Amino acid sequence: MDYLDREAAPLSNIEWNKIDEAVISSARGILVGRKVISLLGPLGAGTYDVPFSIYAGKNAAGVDMTGEGENPIIAANSHKTVQLPLLYADFKVSWREMETDHKLGLPIDASSAAIAAGAVATQEDALIFNGNEELGIEGLFTATGRLINKIGKWDEPGAGLADIVKAIGCLSGAGHYGPYAIVMSPVQYGKLVRAYANTGLLELDHVKALLTGGVYYSNVITGEKAVIIETGAQNLSLAVGQDFTVGYLGAEKMNHLFRVMETLALLIKRPCSICTLE
Repeated sequence: MDYLDREAAPLSNIEWNKIDEAVISSARGILVGRKVISLLGPLGAGTYDVPFSIYAGKNAAGVDMTGEGENPIIAANSHKTVQLPLLYADFKVSWREMETDHKLGLPIDASSAAIAAGAVATQEDALIFNGNEELGIEGLFTATGRLINKIGKWDEPGAGLADIVKAIGCLSGAGHYGPYAIVMSPVQYGKLVRAYANTGLLELDHVKALLTGGVYYSNVITGEKAVIIETGAQNLSLAVGQDFTVGYLGAEKMNHLFRVMETLALLIKRPCSICTLE
């Protein structure tokens, strides 16, 4: 990993470890897409693009006594290649702060590294859920061929659960039988944190019982929106080239510049495994 030029930085191994720990801890606290989508990789920092197959339609298995009946063969309908963009945020460590820490024996302050990691993690989820039109990358809310349901007024008790049950029915009708996961805006998530009928449970508890793949919210999803997916690598994968890491950019006016970065893209193999409520 010479391209990271970490040995050129005036940091000890202990200091690098602290920065790495701060970056990973910060990213884990924000990332949501990785909780519901399978990872592919790391494939290497030099990987520019990844080919993958796209499957469409509902598939059926044959049933007879000889195994000689005519039955549709499950195969890719088309093939696609997606580019892996670079997601990054730079941060600076003052040479005076570094000298003071070394002189007094203080641990390096990794706050700027953690903040940079948070920015990259937020960008990752934005790419997963919203895509990037400029780069030609689709997200869960912009995928061509996804199922779309109109979202109701979740301010009304039971409306959120009813919408989610309806979405599950749409996914099931398209041949996707679970497990399911949902990610919604913080606003919609908050509307589910209330008592449901006379059950003694929250409406959110009922949703979690249905969606065993996970129930989450993400700050990159705004307004009254949610997305339900059937989890599994046969449906969706997150192709990772270079996973979260930190490189040294060099000195600028005696201060030291670093970069938190990663490369990745969402592979949507079965668009009909996605149902958006919007």
